[in-house]
Amino acid sequence: MHSTPPPDDLCILVPVWADYAWLVPIAIELLDRHWPGHPPVYLLGLTSEQAGSTPHFPTSDPGRVRNWSWMVRDGVRQAREAGYRLAYLIAEEHTPFAACHVGHLHRTLPAAMDSWSASYISLMGWDNRRFSLKNPILGPSHHRMMHLSASRAPRFHLHPALWRLDVLERCCDIALEDGSKNGSAWHFEKTCDKSNANLPEEWKAGCYQIAAHTLSLRAPARVEVLRIHTERWIFNRLMALIPHLPRKEWAEAYKRLLAFDDVFCHGPYPMIFSGILQKGRLNEYLVRRLRRDAEGRILLSRLEIETSAR
Repeated sequence: MHSTPPPDDLCILVPVWADYAWLVPIAIELLDRHWPGHPPVYLLGLTSEQAGSTPHFPTSDPGRVRNWSWMVRDGVRQAREAGYRLAYLIAEEHTPFAACHVGHLHRTLPAAMDSWSASYISLMGWDNRRFSLKNPILGPSHHRMMHLSASRAPRFHLHPALWRLDVLERCCDIALEDGSKNGSAWHFEKTCDKSNANLPEEWKAGCYQIAAHTLSLRAPARVEVLRIHTERWIFNRLMALIPHLPRKEWAEAYKRLLAFDDVFCHGPYPMIFSGILQKGRLNEYLVRRLRRDAEGRILLSRLEIETSAR
């Protein structure tokens, strides 16, 4: 047993999109490798026949699992009935790619949820270059987290995050109010992050985003922290040019030139920004990273075999 066990009311929920079900064994393997002693993992969106021996909350209606918000709400309700109060919501393609900080994941962050009356803590650090400083940064007693209090803050976004399950269930409810949107993950984010979303104000005020360098297993040296902040400062100013480009294809080319999605977030749950897949294909930036060492090349070979078969 790991020396820092997780709270009994904490689990990991993994929504599985049917087309990506092949990723489940790889996702579970990487969780076991990089997050020893992790909380119980439950798959969502699969029947018992599809999930096999992997722990899961079986879908109550296989015909509706293409509706992402419905699929997650279905599983969240079962998780709450099973006695869970908090959960890390982690998509099947957002696996960890380095050793996690188990102490922070099992104790620091769940404790913060209670002591700060938090509803949501994103594991995607604000200190990577994709985020600008439009929200207040809290002090050391709050682990230098960003308080997502601005009108257009990334509240309730779907990178790996720690959620209160009652909050997650209600977010799914409001994402399902407009039936024309089919409850997609994209619609979930765009609906729930609004400052006027139909959610209690204290829930919207209880959203935070970690500082990755503060909660990493191996804290970076001061010069590395300076490099991270400098890179983000430069990157955000370069990105500010995009709205002024006259054509959409120019903007897309400019993003590729800047390697817009080439972001590796260390933190307590090390991950790559866009996950394993981009538009159904292997993430090109992940591929480059996996080629750097023997272990990565073995994983890449498995991923290439699996994707080529589909």
